[in-house]
Amino acid sequence: MKKILFSVALLSVIASGCYNDKYDKLYPAPVTTTCDTSVVSYSATIQPIFNTYCTSCHASGGVAIAYGDMTSYNSSWTSSRNLTNMIRDINITSTSDINHMPQNTASLSACDINKISAWIHQGALNN
Repeated sequence: MKKILFSVALLSVIASGCYNDKYDKLYPAPVTTTCDTSVVSYSATIQPIFNTYCTSCHASGGVAIAYGDMTSYNSSWTSSRNLTNMIRDINITSTSDINHMPQNTASLSACDINKISAWIHQGALNN
């Protein structure tokens, strides 16, 4: 009987020693990011996206003539037809589709697409 009590007591001590009170360090909450589209300007928000993903082709002397030169604000590529097509093209997820933008690479992030869409819906201003 003493062996049983000793075994139970020993197991209780061992089990209580294994308690981990650092749950938040073992299982941290997932990081959530937000995409702020409330204040979107051409110069601070849109042109940097274009510089990163678009202007290697859509520039003066570039291989892409659709939308024209996207290295600066240009009223010829900001026509409503071009803006509508731009939203369509950046939302295509299949990289094998001829209209997928940017070409030969992964799609823009959902946040970048939302920023461009917000800018267009706010009037595509040169601000």
